[in-house]
Amino acid sequence: SKNRIKITIIEGWDIERVAEELKVKLDINTDKFIKICKDVLVSKRFGLNAPNLEGYLYPDTYFVSDAYDEWDLIDVFVRHFKNNYEVHIRPLKPEMTMNDVVTMASIIQGEAMNPDEMQTISSVYHNRLEKGMLLQADPTIQYAIPGKNRRLWNKDLKIDSPYNTYKYKGLPPGPINNPGIKALKAAVTPIKTNYLYFVSDGSGNHIFNTNVKDHNKSKIHLKKKRREARNKRK
Repeated sequence: SKNRIKITIIEGWDIERVAEELKVKLDINTDKFIKICKDVLVSKRFGLNAPNLEGYLYPDTYFVSDAYDEWDLIDVFVRHFKNNYEVHIRPLKPEMTMNDVVTMASIIQGEAMNPDEMQTISSVYHNRLEKGMLLQADPTIQYAIPGKNRRLWNKDLKIDSPYNTYKYKGLPPGPINNPGIKALKAAVTPIKTNYLYFVSDGSGNHIFNTNVKDHNKSKIHLKKKRREARNKRK
């Protein structure tokens, strides 16, 4: 008999992380799953103008047959993405292509711990794109570096990858994770701000600034706060 298996894909997971979860729940072949997802011809087959299926495995809870193979699962996730895009994002009349929307959403997803900040973070990236500035988004560097996410060093920012937004202007070629519906909406509905910079305040929120001088002041202030907190603990 075929059993239904519950699978949850979490916002911000990349293809590899999704594959790990499917291995645990359904014992799929992770290498095969990843290989299919990273094949540009597969994206084309789904009618997506994207370098691979990163970004298009829709985060949600699914109930699937335990007889499903890698292709069946990918089909379910991508169809679910397309349906949600048509219902929730297309009516917002994005001026960007679908791939740019999902790419922008994935960067917002990678940066925002607090969903309430997503539209403000979105405004920073939209403002930077409009001004022809580099996006300088750390999550794109994480994506370009092989292996698990780790602390970034200055030398990492020089990695030669089209996903390195410290080196190449504009959005990267494709998404860097699978963003959820809130990030997708934020990507196409930025609030109006003059912000060009933000820095994490260590509590899950960010401090936003319109210029580099204030941005550097915020960074120094946060460093001081971190140092004080560390000294208190000693």
